[in-house]
Amino acid sequence: MKIQCPSCRFERDVPESSLRPGKTYKVTCPRCSSIFHFSRPEEEFIIEPEEAASEQLSSEVPAPAAPASETPEAAVQSPAPSEEAKPAESSGAVAPEPSSVEEKAEEPAQEKPSEAQAEPKSAEARDDQRERQEDAPADAAAHRRDGIPAGAPWESPEYYGFVGSFTRTLLGALFHAPEFFRNVKCQFSVIRPILFYVLLSVFQVLCARLWSIKALRELSATATDPQTLAMAEQLMQSMNMPLMLLITPFFSILQAMFLAGIYHLMIRMVQPDRADFATTLRVVCYSAAPLVLCLVPMVGSVIATAWSVACVFIGCRYALRLSWLRTVLALLPLYILELAVITQIPALMSV
Repeated sequence: MKIQCPSCRFERDVPESSLRPGKTYKVTCPRCSSIFHFSRPEEEFIIEPEEAASEQLSSEVPAPAAPASETPEAAVQSPAPSEEAKPAESSGAVAPEPSSVEEKAEEPAQEKPSEAQAEPKSAEARDDQRERQEDAPADAAAHRRDGIPAGAPWESPEYYGFVGSFTRTLLGALFHAPEFFRNVKCQFSVIRPILFYVLLSVFQVLCARLWSIKALRELSATATDPQTLAMAEQLMQSMNMPLMLLITPFFSILQAMFLAGIYHLMIRMVQPDRADFATTLRVVCYSAAPLVLCLVPMVGSVIATAWSVACVFIGCRYALRLSWLRTVLALLPLYILELAVITQIPALMSV
């Protein structure tokens, strides 16, 4: 199988036995060092043995066309090529390909000027073009790479199981965030990511209530002031667990949709061609994985919040194929505004 560089038209033969049908390969041209992708379609794997075994198919192959350098008048006046092609057709052998090789040798000389003019000027444009080529197979709804389903493991419970998909998603978002969010983009339903966010939000609420009740009980056991004891008892009675478990899923869904909408709007302002609401919603939902650290008392919630913010930045960077500069320009103003509002809340409450 011949592989041709789209930039400099450099060709090289590759044994077809070493190529897997349907698999995409990434190649670096030895001449111009440009990177391109190619794949051997599955159709070739089926058709080629039939062509090698059947002489009728090879006899139906038309003779090679006249070179582009010849004029139509010369082709009409000289019937020699067609007469020479007749014995090849009658014998059932494929006509030789020297003329096609000459055409390929002549094509680069004619196309080089136009390709040089159409080539991207900046390294950023070349990176964008390369990332678009890498995104093409990842956008398929049921695309699988080496038998592994596309998207996050949590969205393929039939492949990993419930526990396996949940733990793989947690570990991937926590410790392998770049690779995890690079493959999170897919065309599946967003119900599973929202369910993941709801489960972790409920877990966070349960942990917060557990540590709050424990702290209030210790305060009641050590405090001597009647007002402090009364306040601790009132707070413990106000924590209605069934009501909290009923309200938390609705608030968490609204929170995920709200955050994804704001992030999506900011990303559209920075780079509109990469904005995708479904992918941004997945980033928001899977960035809640650090909330499992709320099980650690006192410092667990603080670490989980900071880790979740870092996951949002990494997720938007790799899931939407943004540069770090554009990711910071899109998300950093939102966190600065949120921090300013939080610092002003005590002053507003004291007024």
